[in-house]
Amino acid sequence: MEAKARRIDVNIKYDDKDISKDLKPYFLSLSYNDVLSGQADDIQITLREKDGIWKSDWMPEKGATLIVSLFSMAWKVLNEEQKEFKLGIFEIDEIEYNGYPETINIKAVSVPDNNTLRGVERTKSWEKTELKVIAQEKADNAGMTLYYDTDVNPVLDRAEQTQQSDLSFLLQLCNDQGLALKICNNQIIIFDEEKYEAVEPQITIVKPYTVYEADEKMSYINSCLNYRFTSKVRDIYAACHVKYQQSKTKETIEATFTAPNKQGKVLEVKEQVESVAEAQRLARKRLREKNRDEITGSISLVGNFDLVASTVVNILGYGNFDGKYIITNAKHDIQNGYTTSVDIRRCLDGY
Repeated sequence: MEAKARRIDVNIKYDDKDISKDLKPYFLSLSYNDVLSGQADDIQITLREKDGIWKSDWMPEKGATLIVSLFSMAWKVLNEEQKEFKLGIFEIDEIEYNGYPETINIKAVSVPDNNTLRGVERTKSWEKTELKVIAQEKADNAGMTLYYDTDVNPVLDRAEQTQQSDLSFLLQLCNDQGLALKICNNQIIIFDEEKYEAVEPQITIVKPYTVYEADEKMSYINSCLNYRFTSKVRDIYAACHVKYQQSKTKETIEATFTAPNKQGKVLEVKEQVESVAEAQRLARKRLREKNRDEITGSISLVGNFDLVASTVVNILGYGNFDGKYIITNAKHDIQNGYTTSVDIRRCLDGY
């Protein structure tokens, strides 16, 4: 096959109007940050201010909507179909005017400020209510859809929202229950990271010049530009012990969860639980929270549409750091070329 140079085209709609051609003479760079959980995805577009129009007539409105996609043109060979990478829907929340040379930076986030999810503080309480019911209420209030991608749906004895935005309150509830939350494409997504980590990887990131036996079912990426791995000991535990004494009956409820194939310290937790089963689940959850960042890494590569947050990958050729990882952050940069940088953490074994 005849090789052809790689090119990435950027498609941008501003309040549903395609402005891609208008932007092209001024476009300098685009940076997209895709986060697994806990904070908004964001995008930054930098434009050359050579005609004076971006700081005046064409200056974007704060709160306007951007819908952004990337298109690969002749990614590998002449007869390959064009690929689209939908980055999502964003709201402009900051505009910078810089010089010299003069540029306009447009910054936008996936969590809109102009609806009730982030822009309104509320006070409300619930009793004996499922987490999914509360999340659905918040999604409905914001005119968004809820994607509840977990079998875990605890009944909360009491949930209290006090002068909090719906987003910060939902994030607090999810953290308390060991669940993750993400906002993108006008969706509230609640999911279980443990469930995502259990998926078998379809992509292997290989250190350049590593010899390996290929699997035809696996996609291999060996375009690493630089890398860093970290393994830590501090605040890492082999087990978690939960103990709680009920105030009325004085009954003590306790349970211990031990990580498979791990030795070391025991994490002691004193939180309210109503049963041994609940204590066991809490112990597993708190141990996971402590240990999930034991082994982490960052890798920069030639740009790749397949590397997004929540994707599980194999790492190969990095010695003791080889193994199964989940992408916690993927940054896609277009500026004199296309690169992807990923933050990863090793998937926990058995919990």
